[in-house]
Amino acid sequence: MGKAVSFTYDEDRRTGTYEVRSGMVRVTTEFGTKTTQVGGSPPLVIARMLAHELMQQAK
Repeated sequence: MGKAVSFTYDEDRRTGTYEVRSGMVRVTTEFGTKTTQVGGSPPLVIARMLAHELMQQAK
């Protein structure tokens, strides 16, 4: 089960979920799914960035 993540783009607030497995952060939103490696940032920060990227690509 994923953890909740919220993100904002152009004052539009949305939510999604994220999970961390095998050193990878995977975020799922209404705009799709995106995965990347956990780096030096906390997984929640990475999840918000990924969610923002998904929303930005959809607009």
